[in-house]
Amino acid sequence: MHKAVIGGGVAAAVIVGAGAWWAVGNVVEDQTSERGTCGGATWELSAEAEDDGTEVSAELQSSGPGEEWQVELLRGEASLLDGSRTTDEDGEIDVDAYSSGNPGDATYTVTFGPAGGKPCTATLGS
Repeated sequence: MHKAVIGGGVAAAVIVGAGAWWAVGNVVEDQTSERGTCGGATWELSAEAEDDGTEVSAELQSSGPGEEWQVELLRGEASLLDGSRTTDEDGEIDVDAYSSGNPGDATYTVTFGPAGGKPCTATLGS
């Protein structure tokens, strides 16, 4: 009788361990990000699974507040966001957009173009 209980306990531990491994693997696939620098700015582009789709976030840390930048965020060739943004009091621009599909299903690209300067472009995905 004790052998059956111990065997059942071991089987349950193996199943729970496999489930935890699967959950960790899915979390890794459900979120991805890239960071880099361009000129005097630092950027981050990330995609995270949310509500049966993907939330795409792009952030820029520039040298100062009040700078105007042209921002374009794409999923493949489709525009998710396009327009001008001004850095806040901390010299940052944060933009978010929602897209269908999973984070790993597409290529996301953000371009931050400063007035009179060279644009910063970041790409995430395949």
